[in-house]
Amino acid sequence: MKRSVIVEGNTYRTALEKGLKKLNVEPGKAKVDVLEEGKTMMGIVLKPYKLMLTVAQNDYDNVDEQADEKSDRNFGLHSADYFNLEYKEDGVNLTIYEFGQDGLEHTSLSMIQHYIKRKKVAGFKNDAIVKAVHNPGQPVKIAEPQPEQPLDEDVIIVVSRDQMKVTAVLLPPEGGKTLTFEDVIQRLRDNGVTHGINEEAIRQLLNNRIYGKEEVIAEGKAPQKGKDAVITYHIDISKVTKPQINEDGTVNYHSLNNIENVKEGQVLATLTPPTDGIPGFTVTGNEIPGMPGKPLALPQGKNTSVSDDGLKLLSSIDGKAELISGKIHVYSIHEVRSNVDTSTGNIDFIGNVIVHGNVLSGFEIRAGGTVEVRGVVEGATIIAQRDVILRKGFQGMRKGVIQAEGNVTARFIENGTVVAKGDVVAETIMHSNVVSGRNVRLIGKKALIVGGKIHAMLGISAHTIGSPMATRTLLEVGLSPEVRDEYDFLKEELAKLEKEQMKVEQILALISRMEATGNLSLDKQLIKQKAIKTKNEYNIRIPEIKARLTELEETMVEVANGKIHGKKIVYPGVFITIGPSSLQINDPVQYATFKREEGEIRFVSYEG
Repeated sequence: MKRSVIVEGNTYRTALEKGLKKLNVEPGKAKVDVLEEGKTMMGIVLKPYKLMLTVAQNDYDNVDEQADEKSDRNFGLHSADYFNLEYKEDGVNLTIYEFGQDGLEHTSLSMIQHYIKRKKVAGFKNDAIVKAVHNPGQPVKIAEPQPEQPLDEDVIIVVSRDQMKVTAVLLPPEGGKTLTFEDVIQRLRDNGVTHGINEEAIRQLLNNRIYGKEEVIAEGKAPQKGKDAVITYHIDISKVTKPQINEDGTVNYHSLNNIENVKEGQVLATLTPPTDGIPGFTVTGNEIPGMPGKPLALPQGKNTSVSDDGLKLLSSIDGKAELISGKIHVYSIHEVRSNVDTSTGNIDFIGNVIVHGNVLSGFEIRAGGTVEVRGVVEGATIIAQRDVILRKGFQGMRKGVIQAEGNVTARFIENGTVVAKGDVVAETIMHSNVVSGRNVRLIGKKALIVGGKIHAMLGISAHTIGSPMATRTLLEVGLSPEVRDEYDFLKEELAKLEKEQMKVEQILALISRMEATGNLSLDKQLIKQKAIKTKNEYNIRIPEIKARLTELEETMVEVANGKIHGKKIVYPGVFITIGPSSLQINDPVQYATFKREEGEIRFVSYEG
């Protein structure tokens, strides 16, 4: 039975003494494996030594007889510059010539022991070797008189811990035999290596005979991951509302083509299952299972079902299919055949709503899809997760509100508030507050904007803007105040986090220097743990902020080219704002496009 311990120290000697103390054994009574070589620069410890010491529970004296050559991958070469064996009449003497300034830098105890065993020195004493180590420059007798044995060429075989790579270090002969190809193959077999052997690399090793250099001579095969599952959609999941403009300039609100109609039993999506991975193997012949591809589930939502084989998603009803939050839902359209009034109450529906009559003042419609009203919307509220389509129009009575995550399309908008993340399209907009995340487009024969305030992220276009009565009409193109506030907030947060990140880095660097000089106190360890946690949080949050800022800056570049088009006339009383610049119209302007150039708003010939 054996006991082992792994220790670290700033030098080889301090790590060795720590391990001997833990095992409670004398020097020379433990097998020493160097797991990681230490590194110093100008007296500063950049990397500590890591050693593994092993002793037999009932036979400490024979520990080093079991030394594992695999640990000595870089310690096979003997150099008279570092140590030397002398065969004299009174015995075999060992002299250690050179150590590093912080311990064994050019050589190691394992290296010396390995060399002595290769030389087949009979009856050497480990405690004498340790004595020589502690008395550099002085010959120490380690064995009784005996003839010097010739040293055969040798090879150290090292199998990586994960058994995926085998390296070989060729050791030079001293009067002995040289290795053959068959010898190296046999050594591989002795170490359990049976797969992935690179015979060409072995021949190159023996042909070149560069001693002490580590060469890869066998490699395992890594397993391959299988293909991920794939969802294939069989419906159009990206339809948008787009009214048709006739040749005479009128708008056909009947041909919107914004509904993806599906039938019961229709295939909405299919699943291609993941494939199994391809197994690999280690150099010792153990199979490594391949990792299967990433599985996916069919995006089953409301009113859908999965086929018996689990590979098809089917519609359970006739209706409209939509992809929302990664799932396909089929909605049976909720239709109101008359007005939305006291007979219906407010409407809150997960899908699309069609109102054949009017929506009376004071009532509310909330929909998870699109709202279509075929009559007039009075001073009511409509909130839709997709589009709002008003075939006649919106008479807001100064209290009506329409909000849409998509587009808003109406014949007229009067005395109301409209907020859309997409486009706002109408024939007339009068005395209303309209906000669009993209464009405000006036179409049809009138294409009129008069009174109120219109804000669009990208652009505004109409035939007539304002009125001969110089009605105050405000047009704005550019970022919304909410987007500007978000950008400013993120800029401030980024500067703050980067400053804090620098402080955390300084704290960690200071603690690292303190740690290198000795053990950290408990309070310093707690500070280190907290600093590392904070650093990790900043490493996640800062890239997120930078990505969002980049997105907003790209939007700013896009909106910087925003324009306002007046195809026929723009009357006095109109105030135009593009980005940070403003312009008041004092004289009628005909057939013009307004844009911002060199910090000022200028108008050129109509570009619409």
